[in-house]
Amino acid sequence: MGLPGTTIRTIFQTATSMGAAFDTLCQMSGVSPEDISDSECMVEWEKAALIWVPLMKLSGDPLIGLHIGMGAKRVLQGMVGFLIQSSKDIDQGLQMLHRYGYMQAPMIVYRYIVNDVAVLEIEQNKVWTMKYPEPARQANDFLIAVIVNTLGSLAGKHIVPLRVELTNEMREVSEYRKFFGCEVLFNKDVNRIILSKEDIFTPILTADQSMFQTFSAIVADKHELFETNSTTENLKQVLFMQFKGRIPTIEEAASALNTTPRNLQRKLLQEQTTFRDIAGEIRKDIALQLMQNPAIKISEVSDILGYSDLTAFRKAFKSWTNATPREMRKGAV
Repeated sequence: MGLPGTTIRTIFQTATSMGAAFDTLCQMSGVSPEDISDSECMVEWEKAALIWVPLMKLSGDPLIGLHIGMGAKRVLQGMVGFLIQSSKDIDQGLQMLHRYGYMQAPMIVYRYIVNDVAVLEIEQNKVWTMKYPEPARQANDFLIAVIVNTLGSLAGKHIVPLRVELTNEMREVSEYRKFFGCEVLFNKDVNRIILSKEDIFTPILTADQSMFQTFSAIVADKHELFETNSTTENLKQVLFMQFKGRIPTIEEAASALNTTPRNLQRKLLQEQTTFRDIAGEIRKDIALQLMQNPAIKISEVSDILGYSDLTAFRKAFKSWTNATPREMRKGAV
């Protein structure tokens, strides 16, 4: 679970045009240029979430997320991006975002509904918003602004929403209204971009139904693969990719999988396992991987895995391998 590296690159490049130094941003955020050079490379969500900390610090701008989103004209990467770009119109593109958006940003849920008007709802994962409220706000502002910019770029005309609703608290409302060109409401239960039917049926300049069919088949295959995974496999993927060794609470893990702790426990029980068993297995796998690198101290491995002290880590490690960490390092096993 994370964010495509090239999205972070776009954010940093846009910030560079506003006066920040690209290398400084990479260094301060702990993201290497190689991490953000490939749309298929995902940067783990916590590191991705915290890129806004140096951006806020360097700019001193309380609306830095909004301003970078205003400057980034289009953020569409990977197969999902190609699929949206080849859609026949904005409506079809938003349908694809609704269906497959999680593949680009698993910490975001998209919902798209069309009745008298078209409504795109964008909801951030609650672990994100609760743990890092200010960076989450900046990321939220960026995402809403860049979606509106992207729709305009795809349509070849300025798209003005009927209304924008944000979960954020009100802050310099005139700046939001000036950019979006419509009423902007704050403190809402979910983010919404509300569009007219006339706008959503605007053709996309890069529409190509032949390419759309090709990308649709590829993305559908990836989607089906994820859907057919067991809850155990999906949980392992979340623990590996999102938490990077730190074993979260079951509440955090369930939230990352967009389910409830009770439902997660029930599904794991059906697969004859438990959250504790899987967490222990992941912890063991990560420990063994880290121990293969002699440059990483045993105490650092213990800290990364979240053990309260080195003694607790040694005890767990010996239960896995019948050897202490030091014995394994010395080649005694």
